[in-house]
Amino acid sequence: MTAAPVDFAQRVSTDAIRHRRRGEALEDAIYDAVVDELAQIGYAAFTIESVATRAHTGKASIYRRWPTKQDLVVAAFCAKAGEAFDLVGATTAATTTRDALVHVGRRICALVRGGVGEALRAVGAESSRDAELAAALDARVGCPKREALLGLLQRGVARGEVRPEAADELVAEVLPAMLLTRLVVQGLPVSDEHIERIVDNIVMPLLRPA
Repeated sequence: MTAAPVDFAQRVSTDAIRHRRRGEALEDAIYDAVVDELAQIGYAAFTIESVATRAHTGKASIYRRWPTKQDLVVAAFCAKAGEAFDLVGATTAATTTRDALVHVGRRICALVRGGVGEALRAVGAESSRDAELAAALDARVGCPKREALLGLLQRGVARGEVRPEAADELVAEVLPAMLLTRLVVQGLPVSDEHIERIVDNIVMPLLRPA
């Protein structure tokens, strides 16, 4: 029996997808699919199979990297949070602590507006019931976030813009906590002006030397 002819355009499109989705490109597609799935169906109904379908990849390629859905969700949030708190290349020797904090605030807001907000609500609700998930998120996402912000404050100490005792993890949490509460918990918008007001009226007065 003669095989049915394959549409050339369809074959080229399929080959292009397979060629594109490797390495970091494949991981990015999977992480985006994780966020979209969580935002649309929540954590309980979330499956690796549905992510594979959305990311146009095989589920085996996901299971090889992330054996459980918790592993996959935590990895996705780790990658997304890294985008917001990675200051490499975003600051220069001339960038003040104030301006660096505004930059971080803008990146947090851009990330949440980009679809991560609904996914955060879904995972947050589940982590309040699942101690293991909460611990994994804190270890992989929370701790690196705090370390990045603490490093920013310590840089400010060296520049004479931050008093040494203010380079503290609790102080470092103020900006992201306020932004995420407004964006994710309250569902309210945050403008650039709002970010600057938080930094100028709340965060910087906590940091400045006497």
